[in-house]
Amino acid sequence: MSTTRRIIQRRREKRIKARSGARLAFRWLTIVVLALVGLNLLGMLTGVGTVVSIYSFYAQQLPEPGEITRVEEDFQTTKFYDRTGEHLIYEVIDPLGGDRTWVAIDTIPQSLVNATIALEDQTFYENPGYDFWGIVRALWNNFTGGEVQGGSSITQQLVKNVLIEPEERTQLTVDRKTKELILAIRISNEYSKDQILEWYLNSNYYGNLAYGVEAAAQLYFDKPVTELTLAEATMLAAIPQSPALNPIDNFEQAKQRQRVVLDEMLEQGYITPEQAEAAFAAPLNIRRPDERFNLVAPHFSIAARQQLERIVGADVLARGGLVVYTTLDYDLYLQAECAARSHVARLSGTDPNTVVPTSAGTACAAAAYLPPIPPEDVGVNHNVSNAAMVILNAPTGEVLTMMGSLDYYNEAIDGNFNVAFAERQPGSAFKPYTYLTAFKQGYTPATMTLDVRTAFDVESNNPYVPENIDREFHGPQSIRSALANSYNVPAVQVLDWVGIENVIRTAHQMGINTLDRGLDYYGLALTLGGGEVTLTDLTYSYSVFANMGQMRGVPIPPDLRREGFRGTDPTLLLRVETQEGTILWEYGNVSNFRSNAVIQPELAYLINDILSDNTARQESVGLQSPLQISRPAAVKTGTTNDFRDNWSVGYTPQLTAGVWVGNTDNTPMTNLPALDGAAPIWHAVMEYAHLDKPVQTWEQPPNIVEQEVCQTSGLLPSQYCPTRTEIFITGTEPNEIDNVYQPFLINRETDLLATVYTPPELVEERVYMVLPAQAADWVRNAGIPQPPTEYDVITSPDTAGPVAITQPAAFSYVKGVVTVRGNANLAGFRSYSLYYGEGLNPQEWIQIGEENFNGVFDGDLGIWDARRLNGLYSLRLLVVRSDSYVQEFIMQVTVDNQPPTIDMVTPQQDQTYRVSDEFVTIQPLIADNISMDRVEFYVDGQLIATSTIAPFNERWIITGPGTYIVEIRAYDRVGNSTVSERIRIEVLPD
Repeated sequence: MSTTRRIIQRRREKRIKARSGARLAFRWLTIVVLALVGLNLLGMLTGVGTVVSIYSFYAQQLPEPGEITRVEEDFQTTKFYDRTGEHLIYEVIDPLGGDRTWVAIDTIPQSLVNATIALEDQTFYENPGYDFWGIVRALWNNFTGGEVQGGSSITQQLVKNVLIEPEERTQLTVDRKTKELILAIRISNEYSKDQILEWYLNSNYYGNLAYGVEAAAQLYFDKPVTELTLAEATMLAAIPQSPALNPIDNFEQAKQRQRVVLDEMLEQGYITPEQAEAAFAAPLNIRRPDERFNLVAPHFSIAARQQLERIVGADVLARGGLVVYTTLDYDLYLQAECAARSHVARLSGTDPNTVVPTSAGTACAAAAYLPPIPPEDVGVNHNVSNAAMVILNAPTGEVLTMMGSLDYYNEAIDGNFNVAFAERQPGSAFKPYTYLTAFKQGYTPATMTLDVRTAFDVESNNPYVPENIDREFHGPQSIRSALANSYNVPAVQVLDWVGIENVIRTAHQMGINTLDRGLDYYGLALTLGGGEVTLTDLTYSYSVFANMGQMRGVPIPPDLRREGFRGTDPTLLLRVETQEGTILWEYGNVSNFRSNAVIQPELAYLINDILSDNTARQESVGLQSPLQISRPAAVKTGTTNDFRDNWSVGYTPQLTAGVWVGNTDNTPMTNLPALDGAAPIWHAVMEYAHLDKPVQTWEQPPNIVEQEVCQTSGLLPSQYCPTRTEIFITGTEPNEIDNVYQPFLINRETDLLATVYTPPELVEERVYMVLPAQAADWVRNAGIPQPPTEYDVITSPDTAGPVAITQPAAFSYVKGVVTVRGNANLAGFRSYSLYYGEGLNPQEWIQIGEENFNGVFDGDLGIWDARRLNGLYSLRLLVVRSDSYVQEFIMQVTVDNQPPTIDMVTPQQDQTYRVSDEFVTIQPLIADNISMDRVEFYVDGQLIATSTIAPFNERWIITGPGTYIVEIRAYDRVGNSTVSERIRIEVLPD
């Protein structure tokens, strides 16, 4: 048996195993069925009283075998309605599309007959309605503790699908299996094998609400069953075992199932190896199913049908005659669809007041809430053709609207493709998961991040240097401001803090079913949307925020649930009934509804408070923007590279709506950020959807507290910093005093740091914003005053005393061989000596030269060889009078004989760029043992910039395609210099 077949068989077996009581039922069934089988085979009705009693008991409850002939007459349509039951949105028309003809067995291709028998019941023409050894094997395996297996023959499957009542078909009980077996025996005794096979092939369910081989042939291949090829026949034969794995919904898996059928036919001698390979390689022209159905809200309707199959099973759906009430808000769907169509039309350069009517021909009232097209965009074609939308009832998990494209029937935009289920990059709409993870780890909305040029270490050779969409940096930002304004660098910084694996884990728990390629696949760009998600998942996940941490929906069956991923799905179904009104399934019942606590309410509240803070996001979107509606609402946008995708996902306590705008084929739009693309549609739909709803806000959890903090650092306020109020989860409030705003004593005349020697009347206190070193480049470019680094020195030859060193100056930088000048002419002078020692208070003094007996005034005191020294040193001058009185003078200098080092971070040797990149970031890693003076940047030998403050980054604006040489020259404070390697880069045309 092939691997694919084993996988499929195990999936089926696991679903059986998950049902309560399956094992016990099979063990009892072993006894009954084996007795009945033996009864039928040996004709021992008399003398076996117990078996006869069992047989008689069940036979009295069964329909007559002759009722099987009504299969040709009993088909009833299944109808899907909106949530009110007033609007029919999807009806399974006659499976044969109005030209209903029962297909006789002798007109069905032998290849399809052989494929079906090979896969379903290899002994069909020989067995008495059941496969004795198949049942024995399955029952023995079940009785001895192996995996639960089925052993149903074609005749048994026909009985179950036609004669067994719908509510019994999915039950794995002794009653049902016994009835099925008795009826299979009786039917086999009364009807020919060809007649049974004809009924089976004409009543089987082939997915997409196609019943029988003729309907399936027409649906999938647009041809009668008589014209099917071997490739097409084997594709169809595989579907009944797993109807969802059909060539429309799951083509790749359907091909794998086709391979299973071909392998079975080959093994049983129906075809040759050459025929099997040719059939598998043959191209298949798959037809779209939309012509067979009367579809309203097509993508929603098809998704509802697929969910119905998963919930009630293909067996129940295959019988037909169901009445399905969906979650669709019919009016909201029409209005959402026409609002999206109107806005996309406006973005295509048409009349900026274009309003498209609903698909039902009614007025598009929601279009009145579309924000106007900006004046500069009027008449501009942004090359956008499509949009998708999902709207959920947040408290219940019901899908009120699903629009997978602007027009299901428009082939030019691949309209039948459901973009709501497509995996695409979400841009910044993914950032809330990063910040939510940070809040879990104790970070707060007040935590300071740095929106400055930053090179993040990654495993590849080139570091990751993120940019903001406005190509600017904004300095220190609280997490509140960083998320509200969607700044990229802080998001990457926080992701680096909390760990990629933890953010992925959070996203999975919150409802994202993708991001499953392994941790090594995703990098720091994940937080900017570097991993694919679906619009449906993203919208459902955001509803957890709306529900204060609760995920609500229909439970995912245990065999389909993945460890670490969500346990529920949003529902598209409210109730499923028979035509007689018997309820088969209803959303909201204990077994059909779950509300799981995914995150703590206080964590959700922090995210909600930030994403609904119109004041906090004002810096990036302005005071009035499409993100602001007439009630509190949390919302996040996302724009991907080259404007390929626009996202706007937001919510109130009542509704969650997600909007995508773009092109199905992934071609880029033209200069269209989400604020102008997806957000206006979100705005209009949310305004319309809330017209009849009261204004609600999120209730603040009791463990959320307010605290005054320093505006910049988020720490406790000092007397120097501006303040604001922030919210915290109890226990995460800051307990340190702000250290960003620092006071310094300055000589107001020299603007240098005051010392004990500075006259008091010249000393004043000044407060400076002192940020971490990585922000130095931003501080320089922003022109923010910084404290001086040199100390005030007031000495000169004219004012210095008789014992003084005047050169080098105190706290200055020196290197090499240093000439020391000054005064040594004390009255009664006898001699002077010059010394040096390491540090501010040397433990040892080393004499410079010999003792000198000639006085000096403003002259050379000695020559100090400092070539082997580096660091802070003290110079000491001792003058001795003739009466042995000693006077000294001590001052400090910094010795620096070591040149700077240069390591080029970016660009790398032979790195390539394109003209559309606009600029090249030149980022050397400069290090010096003492202090840097400046770094000069050269391109092709021309000085393009000089930087005096770390981290010494510059941008070179690309002038055109070509080869360029980048070079760096670094100078420290004393004049030591280093020249970098010459880096060659290539700029290619677009």
